[in-house]
Amino acid sequence: MSRPTDSREPDERALSQALHEQVRQDQVPDVSEALQKRIASESRDSSVGYAVVQIVLLGALLAMGVWYFWR
Repeated sequence: MSRPTDSREPDERALSQALHEQVRQDQVPDVSEALQKRIASESRDSSVGYAVVQIVLLGALLAMGVWYFWR
């Protein structure tokens, strides 16, 4: 087996590696709260009222198109 090129003691290497791992984990943002807010807002937007408004807007757009080309 090859010897490690690091001249530090094994305990020092293990501590250094653990500290580096902790710093790396601290740099990763926690997105769970933001994701929960996003899911809540999207589920609120998918209500029946939202669908009715979208259908009314689509119907108005189609009616305007028919009226424009009929004239």
